[in-house]
Amino acid sequence: MQAVSFFLDVNMQKVLIIQGSLNPKSKTAIVAQEAERILHRCDGIDCQILDLRYFEIQFCDGRKLQDYGSDTKKAYEMVQESDALIIGMPVYCYSVSGPLKNLIDITSSAMENKVAGILCTTGSSMSYLASADLAKILAYESQVLSVQPVVCSSDEDFKDGKLESQKVHDKLNAMIEVLISLLKV
Repeated sequence: MQAVSFFLDVNMQKVLIIQGSLNPKSKTAIVAQEAERILHRCDGIDCQILDLRYFEIQFCDGRKLQDYGSDTKKAYEMVQESDALIIGMPVYCYSVSGPLKNLIDITSSAMENKVAGILCTTGSSMSYLASADLAKILAYESQVLSVQPVVCSSDEDFKDGKLESQKVHDKLNAMIEVLISLLKV
């Protein structure tokens, strides 16, 4: 009986998946949706996706949060209310995409001291090191702890709009397991 009351007192942990690609046929979105599917099977975890394709985020220009539009404020609120993040990063020119970096610039104070998993989607398997740029940005600006493994996928991991790679699926499960274990500490 005592154990049951313990579980009733536990709050749901919120994981926000940020999908950082604006491409209508985004492979990053496919991997983010797979992460969401896995998280929905986890007890005590509530998750949602902040998909940048559906938010109008203004450019970061140093103004106060209240001076941004409603989508930008909503995105900030979603980041702030989360306990952990999974950040889907498309690689453009061997680095973080502009829209994702812009979102991080605006929401960096809401990310402070959280843990994050990184989903890195590249055109070729040689671009995976770009995920280190994102880890550095998160660590230096917001003291975000990026968990391992980083999940990297490239064009050859997809077929007919679906993630087909067992290796990517395995890494995604492993990353989520580490992320959740840190939430329960």
